[in-house]
Amino acid sequence: MRSLLLVLITCSALLLSGWLAAQNTAAGKVVYRYKNKEGVTVLDSTIPPQYVNNGYEIMSLSGKVLKVVAPVVQGAEGERLQREKLQREERERDDIQLRRSYSNVTDIDAAKTRNLESLRGNISILEANLASARTRLQSYQKQAAAIERTGRALPEDLLKNINSLGQEEKDIQLQIQQREEEYKAVAKKFEEDRKRFVEISK
Repeated sequence: MRSLLLVLITCSALLLSGWLAAQNTAAGKVVYRYKNKEGVTVLDSTIPPQYVNNGYEIMSLSGKVLKVVAPVVQGAEGERLQREKLQREERERDDIQLRRSYSNVTDIDAAKTRNLESLRGNISILEANLASARTRLQSYQKQAAAIERTGRALPEDLLKNINSLGQEEKDIQLQIQQREEEYKAVAKKFEEDRKRFVEISK
């Protein structure tokens, strides 16, 4: 009888070891603990899709909880939480990039100065081009006025030059406006980066 009992115990141990080995291979050495629709806690090597959004735990075969997956919140509240999560992740990425880009606030101030000086230089060039275009336009307009006083028709080339310079003036004005807006946006961004850098460096 003892020999038979020993054989049964040995076989049971081997079967249990085989089952655990199979679970280790099939389930990546983890099991899932979740509650089914009756509210009963279930341990299994897989989790049915209909229970995933209810939250679950990932456990080792020894019973240690490796990860807790929170329930998914549905509806407007779920959308709000998702937006907040994405915002947090974006802020974390921005903070990492900020630390990589600058060692201290002095570096930020220096970068701000360089960028704003470059933009201001571009604006100055555009303003000079605008002044030149206006001077040439005024010259052509004076020529046109003198011709009109004589009663003659305006030459086609002169009309083309006037129209061309009028459009050039508008284009340059638009470029200046865009650069001015960019200047303000860059200045604001550097101020925000400086403020944030101080906050995360405390």
